[in-house]
Amino acid sequence: MAVYLRCDDVLLSIDGQRIAVEVDLGVFLPETGLWDGVLRHVPTWVVIAVKDAEARLHFPGGYECRIRPLATPDDETSVPFIGGGGVPF
Repeated sequence: MAVYLRCDDVLLSIDGQRIAVEVDLGVFLPETGLWDGVLRHVPTWVVIAVKDAEARLHFPGGYECRIRPLATPDDETSVPFIGGGGVPF
């Protein structure tokens, strides 16, 4: 993934909790409305929980979107994801 934008003041909503995360945003595919990114330096419980829960990102300025996490090795603290809808960049 080529990184186009790094955001370090994003909130991740998961299992009724909000935690601050760092997000690398990557490629936007206009024909599909999808874009990708990686959650960086997330706590281990988030890596585990995000695989089975609805996750949303809350960006500064009020933009909010749902993300779909992708498979992650068990010892990683980064989680790749696919976002949909409008892009935050």
